[in-house]
Amino acid sequence: MQLLLLTKVPLYEENFERQLKQLGNEVYCSNSLITAFKQGTFNKELLAQFEGIIFSETMYDKEVEELIQVLPKENLKFFRRINEVSCDETFDSIYDAWIPMDSSLERVREILLVAELSKLASKEADRSQQITVKQKLSDLNLKLKQKEIVYYLIQSGDRTVPREEISRQIWEKAPTKSVLASLSKVVSKVNEKLENEFGDEAIQTVWGQGYRLNKKIFDFLYDDLSEKPVLTIVE
Repeated sequence: MQLLLLTKVPLYEENFERQLKQLGNEVYCSNSLITAFKQGTFNKELLAQFEGIIFSETMYDKEVEELIQVLPKENLKFFRRINEVSCDETFDSIYDAWIPMDSSLERVREILLVAELSKLASKEADRSQQITVKQKLSDLNLKLKQKEIVYYLIQSGDRTVPREEISRQIWEKAPTKSVLASLSKVVSKVNEKLENEFGDEAIQTVWGQGYRLNKKIFDFLYDDLSEKPVLTIVE
């Protein structure tokens, strides 16, 4: 795997980095990218080279959670280094796997292998699901940017997505006032076009937090799939 190791102290990770390379992984260890991710100034072409990101134990949980909010999730695996041996008991779904600090070389190999196999197993199912959703989106009277925003909210499930995150993903630039204003206009247009079909706002505004997709439009896009993603929106 091609892995990005994010840490505040690169020298501290030398032994772990050596372990990863012994297992045949390509590893890039960085401190500066943490700041770039926070500011939304990172190189997307560089990020696209990686299959997984390992967040060092030198980073705070809150800090990692904020970074994950602005990173693309469909093509990346997220791993968390942790001190506690009993980390499996406190598993958090935002991570694909924990890597305990005291892991042997074989244990690290097993963790990465399970994550990779899981990725391969779900790839075909995800592809089929995405095609179905995109076909249904194409039937709606929406322009490209409008479809992109709806699709991104679909991928976000039941999460309320910050406006800044959507702006970075769709416009691929820092969320300036101009970009945020454009986002508001596009969302209003989506709601205007789909109001008759769904009865109320397709994209709901959660003041002070961001946007989330109306459960009605989510069900419309997924109602013919055998297994629907879980969406728990309180009307």
